[in-house]
Amino acid sequence: MLHRTAELVQTVHDAFGATVAEFNYFPNERVLYVHWHGHLTADLVVRVAEASLVWHEQLHPLSILNDKRGTSGDWGEAAIWLEFEWIPVVKGHGLQALAYVLDPDTPVSLPNAQVKELLEEALVVRTFYAVAPAWRWLRQRTTRLLLSTSAA
Repeated sequence: MLHRTAELVQTVHDAFGATVAEFNYFPNERVLYVHWHGHLTADLVVRVAEASLVWHEQLHPLSILNDKRGTSGDWGEAAIWLEFEWIPVVKGHGLQALAYVLDPDTPVSLPNAQVKELLEEALVVRTFYAVAPAWRWLRQRTTRLLLSTSAA
């Protein structure tokens, strides 16, 4: 499944102390794995995205595995902030791809689908319904990217 060299770099909590997201970094693959929890709002999505910026600056991940299985909520109101604040910064630090992992039985609301479409305009994005195929796809992409940059 996931590579053994993951390093937990941060856990983000809501105002009540509940875990909203955990960031694990895989340095060999340069993948940031974000595991979300609970009922998500636009404010929580922005809080987690803001928290991720320091890791993009320090670690320069090429890809994100964005695991939202088991979550609920609408975060569409975060779209403007993501578009104008988050996407330019993370792309500037090298982010190129995002694997979205969702529950196959949970419908995606229109606002959440619009956020995904916005991300697809800026990054290579694929949707998966399990972590293993998402991880394989990201590893293949990252390996190609790392080989092409080392050959240049």
